[in-house]
Amino acid sequence: MSILKSILALGLLILLSQAINASPKDCIDNLMINSNVDSYNFSIHGDDVDRDFGRDYLAEAIYTIRILLDRNGCSQNDVNFGQGPHGRSHSRCSKLVGNQDHSRVCYVETNLGYFFVTRDLLDNFNISYARWD
Repeated sequence: MSILKSILALGLLILLSQAINASPKDCIDNLMINSNVDSYNFSIHGDDVDRDFGRDYLAEAIYTIRILLDRNGCSQNDVNFGQGPHGRSHSRCSKLVGNQDHSRVCYVETNLGYFFVTRDLLDNFNISYARWD
């Protein structure tokens, strides 16, 4: 029985050490599916975004990006939503066509790169990610 406990403890330590050694670069590699592309597109169904942000579209976009990052093995410490490539990030949401709510797009800068978040008429969040050069 003590051998089993030792094996379980060792396995837990290995998992924890891998999580501690993860870095923003690992997160970027995960988002890029370990390829040499500079951008990648993702989709998340609206049912997976279980909070109502009302008209705070930027908070909703950031929350959706956090879901994406979590699904791709990134830790919360990997991303800094307040930090862009040249200091403070400049994130914002706006409508591309004045009276069309479905034309809203959010631009979110992070230390990992930048994201465009849109929502289609089928309740999907479409996220385009581009890493910084």
